[in-house]
Amino acid sequence: QIVAKIEDQLAVRSIDKMIESADVIMVARGDLGIECPMEELPIIQRRIVKKCIRLGKPVIIATQLLESMITNRLPTRAEVTDVANAVFEQADALMLSAETTLGRYPVECVEVLHRVTTRIERSGGADYAKDALLENIRQKTVASAVALANSLEDSKLVVFTVHGRMARYASNLRPQRAPIFAFTPSEQVYQQLALYWGTFPVRIDFTRDPDKTIASAEKFLRGKKLAAPGNRMVIISDVRMGHAMIDSIQLRVVK
Repeated sequence: QIVAKIEDQLAVRSIDKMIESADVIMVARGDLGIECPMEELPIIQRRIVKKCIRLGKPVIIATQLLESMITNRLPTRAEVTDVANAVFEQADALMLSAETTLGRYPVECVEVLHRVTTRIERSGGADYAKDALLENIRQKTVASAVALANSLEDSKLVVFTVHGRMARYASNLRPQRAPIFAFTPSEQVYQQLALYWGTFPVRIDFTRDPDKTIASAEKFLRGKKLAAPGNRMVIISDVRMGHAMIDSIQLRVVK
C-alpha cells in the first residue's frame, strides 16, 4: 500500500488528488510546520482529516506528538492536548517518531499515548463521519449495519471480509457504540486492518457454510472475553441463497 506523506504546501494544495491516489494519508507535521505558517497547521490538519474521512481514506497524524518525552519522563500539558485533539478528530492512527527511536523513555511514551487516547475516545469525537460519502450499494449496506449497532446497547459489529473492503467501510463511518471485529482468512488483510479506526482484526479460516464461520467467530469472541452472553452481534457477511451468495446484515444474540 502507498502512504502519502503530506509535508509541504504543494501537497496541501494537491490534497484531493493525493487522497484519491494514495491508500493512506500521513499528516507529517514536523516538515509541514516549517513549510506553513504555524497558526495554519491545526487548521490544515483538521481539514485533511475531514477530507480523508469523507472520502474513505485512513489518515495518520505523525511527528512531535510527545516531543518533550525524548528527554523527559512526562509530557507537557500542551502535548497531551495535542494528542487529545487528534483523537477527538478521530484520525485512524497516531505515530510516534523520535520519541521511540531516539528517546530515553520509549515505553513511557507508548503508555502515555495509550492512556490519553483511550480516555479521549470514551468522551466522543468530532463526528466528521456524518459527511462520509456512500457511493455504492455495499457502502450503504454497511451504513445500515452501523446505524443498527449505534442504536443498540452492548452491541458488536462483526464483519467477515476477504479483501477488507467491508471492514474499511464500517471503520470509516466511525461507529459510536460498537467496536468492529473484522474476521478475515487473509494474513495480509489482517495486518492492513490493524491501521483502521476502531477495528480489531482477527484471522480465521472461512468455511463453505457461512453459519459455521459465524459460529467460529462467536466462539472466538466469547473465549477472549470480547463478547458476553446477551450481547448483540450486528453481523455483516454473505449468506447462501440457492446457488448464489449475497451480502447480508444479521442481528444475533451471543449465547
